[in-house]
Amino acid sequence: MSNLVISDVSKRFGKTVALADVSLQIASGEFICLLGSSGCGKTTLLRIIAGLEQSDSGDLQLEGKSLTQLPSHKRNIGMVFQSLALFPHLNVSRNIAYGLKMRGVPAEKSDARVKELLALTGLAGFDTRAITSLSGGQKQRVAIARALALEPQLFLMDEPFSALDAELRDHLQQEVKKLQQQLGVTTIFVTHDQSEAMALADRIVILNDGKIEQEGSPKQIYQQPATRFVANFIGNNNLLDVTVETNAVKFKHHDLGAPSGTLKELQGAQTLALRPEAITLQPTDSAQGLLQGKVVMQRTIGALIEHDVEIDGYVLKQTGLQNSGFDISVGDLVSLNWDWNQVWCLPGELE
Repeated sequence: MSNLVISDVSKRFGKTVALADVSLQIASGEFICLLGSSGCGKTTLLRIIAGLEQSDSGDLQLEGKSLTQLPSHKRNIGMVFQSLALFPHLNVSRNIAYGLKMRGVPAEKSDARVKELLALTGLAGFDTRAITSLSGGQKQRVAIARALALEPQLFLMDEPFSALDAELRDHLQQEVKKLQQQLGVTTIFVTHDQSEAMALADRIVILNDGKIEQEGSPKQIYQQPATRFVANFIGNNNLLDVTVETNAVKFKHHDLGAPSGTLKELQGAQTLALRPEAITLQPTDSAQGLLQGKVVMQRTIGALIEHDVEIDGYVLKQTGLQNSGFDISVGDLVSLNWDWNQVWCLPGELE
């Protein structure tokens, strides 16, 4: 069942198109990440859902009821802003209880709800602490608890971890995911961080220039990009413009062999997306590869080692585990191989 239905929502700021006929259905209990670069429309869409921005056209329905003309405070939506917007003159408990107080919730019931949320967010014992005495991660937890206090139908988060260091950000991502699964609250999370979206989302919605480029599970987005933009935006991808013939796949003047895998049913000009980790390298004197090239860059990142291999002016990126093969140095000639079943053919015309 769809919890939130977004239908043909558009928004302009002067001559700038922020959103163009965006439609999306979000199921109850789903964790959605709106992902894209700055200016793509993701925060504008979140603010329209929250009632902080009015769309120029289109409709929003939450559990079958239109939100379009409903003011923000009547939408039963909890939101965590990038700035957090906590009240510095109130302690932790009073910050969390603020919305309950505004709704006229009896003190006994409010106190019980605050105590429950303090435990859920790992803040038990922090009830009388001043906001100014908290760390960045603790403030994030207070903001999350305050947004969840009224048991919202939708929980919205606008890049809440962007100002935190990497270790704390990773820890809070795990906490938020566990909390969302425990509560089953429908969540929409805005981020520009691909890794964050991949780690958190049940479904990722990629926006570009106010339009949805692709939506799908993290696995679908990563393995089966729908456009060249998505293929370039999510992780690293090698994009090969090839020509598929009955008995050969041609890349520049190189013959890559007979079509197999996803290419069997295709003909003519195609764009292939090939992840760096799908490529293996071997010495040219010990193996016959699909291609041969020269290593022009080598970089070690933890357990991984990355290579740039130049082939007739085109550079292919390859990634593998350290100590998993022969020693490679910059300047070496290598053979490149891959499994055609790991190659994805991009739909549509070449750009």
